[in-house]
Amino acid sequence: MKKLQKKIMFIGASGSGKSTLIKTLRGCGEAVKTQAVTLEDGYIDIPGEYMDIRRLNYAVITTAMDADAIFVVQDSTSSKPTTPPGFAGMFNIPVYGVISKIDLPTADIKRASKYLEMCGVKGKYYPVSAVTGEGIEELRELIENL
Repeated sequence: MKKLQKKIMFIGASGSGKSTLIKTLRGCGEAVKTQAVTLEDGYIDIPGEYMDIRRLNYAVITTAMDADAIFVVQDSTSSKPTTPPGFAGMFNIPVYGVISKIDLPTADIKRASKYLEMCGVKGKYYPVSAVTGEGIEELRELIENL
C-alpha cells in the first residue's frame, strides 16, 4: 500500500462503489459504508448522500478545494446519473470518470458513459470491477502518475 503524494477525491451516489474502489486501489481491507468525509493515504471518500441529497452538494464543492483531482464514480447497473447535469464542469482541477461494477450481469457501460458525459466529465472513462480486478491497474497507474 503506497500513500499518494496528492489528494484524490471520489464522488458518486450511495452504493456506486466509491469506498470499495478506494479500498481495492489501496490494497487493504473490506469497505464499510462511509458516514463522513474521510482521507486515507491521499484518497478522499465522500458519503454518497452528499450527491444524493442536492442540498448537501455544497459539501462536495467545499471538500474539492483540497483535492488535486476528482473521480466521479458511476455505477454501471444504475438507471440514473450519479451527479447532477454539468456538476463536474464547475471544478478547476482534473475530473475523471469511473464506471464501476462492470462485472455484474446488468452492467451497461454505454449508459454509464452517457451519464458521466451528462454530468460534465470529459475524456476517457475507466470501466472497473473491484471484484474481478478488471481495469484496476490502469486506474491505479493513472492516479499514481497525476
